[in-house]
Amino acid sequence: MMTRISRSLIRQASKYSLYLPPLLRAAGSLEHAKQELRWIQNELPKHKWIDAITRRSNFEPLQYILGTQPFGSLDIICKPGVLIPRWETEEWCIKLTEILSKNYKQSQPLKILDACTGSGCIPLLLHSELNNRKRTAKVIGFDFSKRSIEIARENLLEYLKNHDANGITFDVADVFDPEVLQKLNIINIDIITSNPPYIPFADYKAPTKLNGVEKSVRLYEPRTALIGDLEFYQALIKNLVIPSQCKAFVFEVGYAEQVEFTSSILKKLDSNVNWRTGSFHDSAGNIRAVVGWKANTESEFLEEFCDKDSYSMKEMNY
Repeated sequence: MMTRISRSLIRQASKYSLYLPPLLRAAGSLEHAKQELRWIQNELPKHKWIDAITRRSNFEPLQYILGTQPFGSLDIICKPGVLIPRWETEEWCIKLTEILSKNYKQSQPLKILDACTGSGCIPLLLHSELNNRKRTAKVIGFDFSKRSIEIARENLLEYLKNHDANGITFDVADVFDPEVLQKLNIINIDIITSNPPYIPFADYKAPTKLNGVEKSVRLYEPRTALIGDLEFYQALIKNLVIPSQCKAFVFEVGYAEQVEFTSSILKKLDSNVNWRTGSFHDSAGNIRAVVGWKANTESEFLEEFCDKDSYSMKEMNY
């Protein structure tokens, strides 16, 4: 359904700037449209303004138009075909690095594996934030999408202009492949991270007013990076967490059921190990991550990452 804009709002926008009315349709409000116009005018040369405004009026994400998205201290390159980084992911990444830098007793670089890496934003931000806190890390990101890995490597080249990033690599691999670790030539991993596709198809197709995804997301961002559910968390546990013998993991989620499923499948498939799990809510109050760590190991400090009382104090019982 086409968004209807009142004539009075169009007149009000026109008084501010003749560039503004076309942005109302996608921005949704006068204030958001003003902010988007400021970004376009600040980040693009004047001869590109009309094209940018036209593209945005057709609901194309502003990040694809401007070419980047701020992510922590980094500017991540954004191009069609690759998921745009979100503030929710940025938030838990920064919190994770704060906890790791404070608690991890480092005798060698921390080894991190990031599955479904997309633009590479998680590995790059983790590496940057840990480096800023005088910690070293080796981070491997992988994705089944060749397009994603192309952009991740492009982001790595940008990162190398201002950082020493000898410990970051990106490769094409599939989380559903039982031999994914062997193909990546990975032996020892400390922590596995992932922002997998976690939006069930029914929610993806639902109207925005019924908590469906935004129109610009449906029209322009890759479905393969968005639509998914419990099958991804099972693959992460079965093909990565258990065979890698990692000490901990942090997976982004969108639903409480995904936290519960991850905890239960972990106990079912790795019953000989005493895993503890917990959840993390973002600053908007939405459940955002499932966290796991091995009991009685140096990774127990990840309990600090979780919401109070959300983690299992004893061996998990289901």
